[in-house]
Amino acid sequence: MEIFKKGFSKFIGKIFRSRYTFVFVNGFLLASILYFYSEDNYEKKLFESLASYVKNKSRGTANYQEALLLNSLHVTYSLCENRSAIFGNKGIHSFKSSVIHPVTYDLMTSDGACGSYSYVLSRLLNELKIPNRIAQMKVNGFYGGHILVEAKAANDWVVMDGSYNLYFKKPNGVIASFNDVQRNWSFYRNQLPANYNLNYNYGGVRYTNWEKVPVMMPVIRKILSLAIGKEKANKFSFRTYILRKFHILFELTIYIHLLLLIIFIRNYLRRSSNRAIRYFSILFSRKRSLLIVMAESKSKCA
Repeated sequence: MEIFKKGFSKFIGKIFRSRYTFVFVNGFLLASILYFYSEDNYEKKLFESLASYVKNKSRGTANYQEALLLNSLHVTYSLCENRSAIFGNKGIHSFKSSVIHPVTYDLMTSDGACGSYSYVLSRLLNELKIPNRIAQMKVNGFYGGHILVEAKAANDWVVMDGSYNLYFKKPNGVIASFNDVQRNWSFYRNQLPANYNLNYNYGGVRYTNWEKVPVMMPVIRKILSLAIGKEKANKFSFRTYILRKFHILFELTIYIHLLLLIIFIRNYLRRSSNRAIRYFSILFSRKRSLLIVMAESKSKCA
């Protein structure tokens, strides 16, 4: 940590010692802010259009909230399934797709299989202001073997699998939750489509891999447990809140830019203040020297 602090301080020092370096960094940050904003705006407009379509399709139904959920599922499956057949296993290797990997990439290619379906569905539900969480199913003893989405319905969290356009109905006709399916798999497996992978048997679920980033993720989990309770923290889906990656990068870059501007202004004022102090001290010392010379001259004349 100390090495990082020293390196960062040295880097900042170099920026502000060179006017040209500062202008370059400032220009780079401004260009990045504009780029991230335009990309985020493009993504938002896409999902606003999808959300508008879902709302229009759901109007006039007996249960509007349920219709929003199911139409979101159907739209996600319709878009991603066709594109998965074209782009599946092809891969588009670029900085944008590999490093940033926005949801627009999943929407366009569905190259991430069940993950792509889930990210698109979750992003669409976010745009509809419907609380949801991305769920990592336990498959053959390992979490993350299959990814799906749970959304908040009237009385419970209901499970939706975008990869298969799948949801489950209870005997009373209400959409089932993950726990419902897990507790009575023998009943709900009769609702599976013919091409379903039976390894995805609802054996368990988690919502965030808290061990993925050592130290940082466990600390975040502890803070969440204290803030909202251990049970809610265990069901907190971190990924759901970072789907708008360009928006996060846009805000982060603005903060960095403002921080650098504040440091620059503070350093500039400090340098100006030091120059003023030096100027007046030199002026005072010269005036003092002049007074001394004049005093000596008077004493000699006397």
